[in-house]
Amino acid sequence: MLDRLRACPTPVLIFIILALCIPAHLIFLGLGAFNGDEAIRAWVAMEMDFSGNYIATTMHGASYINKPPLFNWIVLAATKLWGAYDELPSRLVTVFFLALFGFTVFRAVRKQFSTEFAFLAAITTVTSGRFLFYDSMLGLIDTTFSLVMYALFMSIYFFGRREQWSRMFWVSYLLMAIGFMLKAFPAIVFQGLTLFAGLYYFRQLRLLFSWKHVAGALPAVAIIGLYLCVYAMYRPVDDLLFNLLHESTKRTVAEHSFGNTIYHIAKFPFDSIYHFLPFSLMLVFWIDRRLWSRIRSNDFVFFNFVVLAVNLPVYWTSSQVMPRYLLMLIPLFNTIGLYLLEQNIAERSWRYKFLFYTLGTLLTAGSLLMVVMPFIEPASQLPWIWPASVALLAGMGICAAMYFYDKQRFLWWFVTALILIRIGFDLIVLPVRHDGNDTSVARSDAIRMAEKYKDRHWYVYDDSETREPAMFYATASLGYIIERTDRLDIPGALYLVNLKDTARFDGVCLDTLRTDYRSTTLLLFTRDGR
Repeated sequence: MLDRLRACPTPVLIFIILALCIPAHLIFLGLGAFNGDEAIRAWVAMEMDFSGNYIATTMHGASYINKPPLFNWIVLAATKLWGAYDELPSRLVTVFFLALFGFTVFRAVRKQFSTEFAFLAAITTVTSGRFLFYDSMLGLIDTTFSLVMYALFMSIYFFGRREQWSRMFWVSYLLMAIGFMLKAFPAIVFQGLTLFAGLYYFRQLRLLFSWKHVAGALPAVAIIGLYLCVYAMYRPVDDLLFNLLHESTKRTVAEHSFGNTIYHIAKFPFDSIYHFLPFSLMLVFWIDRRLWSRIRSNDFVFFNFVVLAVNLPVYWTSSQVMPRYLLMLIPLFNTIGLYLLEQNIAERSWRYKFLFYTLGTLLTAGSLLMVVMPFIEPASQLPWIWPASVALLAGMGICAAMYFYDKQRFLWWFVTALILIRIGFDLIVLPVRHDGNDTSVARSDAIRMAEKYKDRHWYVYDDSETREPAMFYATASLGYIIERTDRLDIPGALYLVNLKDTARFDGVCLDTLRTDYRSTTLLLFTRDGR
């Protein structure tokens, strides 16, 4: 059997990996309740729908000015197609753009390398630890934004290499405008740094001051300007721009102490290696006195290095950076790593042996883990634990055996095993994790209370602190925006009051709404005694 598998053509292995990716990314995708950031995206989209205002977004009916509205439009469109406000539409958006991200990486790398190399660059991107076990499961904005930024990087390279300067400016600035409509100023930073580095790379810095540059930037300026002009019809643009800028700089050295920044700079490499395992281990190939000459030997690889070098310091020097902010840089790093891997395999270097045996150890340990899963509480209570564990053990065992038997394609078998682990994670870990956890409690409490008190209009009292997941589920169940108010004379009104604020609220408590933060509890009050 092992001989037959080793003789299996690589295109068949590609098909198997892609086929496994489908259940891996869809099983129990909507099981868990929204976390805070997920709930914000869906909640803002829902209030957009309820209010009919698709430009000046709101939360509790008040201004929400932390992000432009493009991602909310996408989530709202997916929700309308799905037909209900719940977790699945937002997360399907992420899965869709993750697949598109992988395809974009494949197409870009395929222009320079073989199909097999390009597929590995794409699949190691979407199965990087941060994607595989976190971001691909959540309805967050970052996967979509990362796709747009990676496309921006590649547009500068490919149009620049062909000396199609007008097209390079036009396309890259258009992608910047799309990125601005997703996350605002970070897109401008990526465009500015990468465009400067790209023109320096092509020895065309003079084009920064050319009419082609101005003409290429104008459509992007028009798109952003149109959005701001329409927004100004609703609310002051100054407040929006100030807050968007604050959102983009609040984690940087500009707003953190020197000591915090130094601490972050010191731990950033180790955090990044951890969050982007296992392929971050390809950093071992950088420990080579010939690294510079090897990277310079291929124009595309060197461009990936240049883009990584000019953009990474922005996050390296910024305190409190979330790993998901770096997702657009993963394919740059992996492309460089795979290129260096090929050379190290040819030399049978210690660096290649380190990666091979480290990944092999991880794969073997992962296979053995499937043996003990049926005996671990509370996973042992799952009705499908035994057939799932046996099937996954068989699949992982085959991958582990082929990893060492088909050494030329060891990385292919490792990726296949990773996807099987994700399927096991979906089937075993997700049901256990979300059974009665804080976010699930918040969801059930909000839905229960909304159904019980649906005949009365809800408000949030004054500035009482709420939590996004609970408010999303309550709003979706009630079917209207739960606005803030300091009025206490609204006939028949019910008031959500934070437990910390009850001393200054006079009324009768009807129910308790627990949230995903145990320190944040909301009480539902009435003023008329019923």
